[in-house]
Amino acid sequence: MDRAAEQLQKIKQAKAKAIATRQGNEKGLYMVFTGLGKGKTSGAMNMVYRHLSHDLKVVVVQFVKNSQAYPDGDRLMLTKLQTLGFPVQIYTLGGGFTWETQNPNQDREMSEAAWQTALSAIIDPEISLVVLDELHIALKYQQLELETVLAGIQSRPSHCHVVSTGRYAPLALIEAADLVSELTLIKHPVSQKIPAQLGIEF
Repeated sequence: MDRAAEQLQKIKQAKAKAIATRQGNEKGLYMVFTGLGKGKTSGAMNMVYRHLSHDLKVVVVQFVKNSQAYPDGDRLMLTKLQTLGFPVQIYTLGGGFTWETQNPNQDREMSEAAWQTALSAIIDPEISLVVLDELHIALKYQQLELETVLAGIQSRPSHCHVVSTGRYAPLALIEAADLVSELTLIKHPVSQKIPAQLGIEF
């Protein structure tokens, strides 16, 4: 065996050993997708589709987003999958972005109702994944109490994964998370005066 082959064999053995040491340490993860770049909800939805491919139960709760505002492709797709018998529920419970609603009290009430729906899913022993879409925005605008949300996420059963998305994730959530991905904005078509488009942004 030549030197290069020996080196590859050593790498393979080291990788196998590392994988073996992690076996049995599975747990319900808390994951955060944040940053100014595009793809936060998309990353969370990819985990939804992976769960559904294994017939694992999923709940998606959308904060801030309004079901009447625009034809959200994620919501439409999950609704179609639910109709086909996939074990997914999606709740779009926001009133819209703050500059649209012009009603802070209503925004807080809707976010609180959305959080109660989310918390029920988090503590449900049958749910494998809970996605809290745009939770960070609701927290940024003080529509929810950070301490209450953090306690709820930490109350998840040992098998349950939780994902939260949105810009401006609070430091407390970042510190509590098992996985944090920050998407960086480098270029975006909006800077070229190109509007949000069907199939791309929604």
